[in-house]
Amino acid sequence: MFLMPEPPKADASKPLTVDERVGLDRFEFDEEPFITVDTDVCRTCETKPCLYVCPSKVYHLEKGALVYNTEGCIELGACAIVCKHIGKDAIHWSYPRGSYGVEFRFG
Repeated sequence: MFLMPEPPKADASKPLTVDERVGLDRFEFDEEPFITVDTDVCRTCETKPCLYVCPSKVYHLEKGALVYNTEGCIELGACAIVCKHIGKDAIHWSYPRGSYGVEFRFG
């Protein structure tokens, strides 16, 4: 079980950035994957829309290859949708098992 440390208190007088809002969420890591990616298919994808749609930055390029880390995923599911319709349908996404995944805090 992986729990993120408590975030620092936010200044309520100023609006938060997306990164600051995501940083307030808790994530309990599940060893059973809820996102699987066929990286061989990703190599042939020219558009790689998952890089641009994920606000949690789960996906990134490393030496030209797509790599991903599900810790911190906010379970939007947009990655699988854009991959299916604009990419090459290499991402398969489902909700994590009960009590695992993201816990939204502070709206």
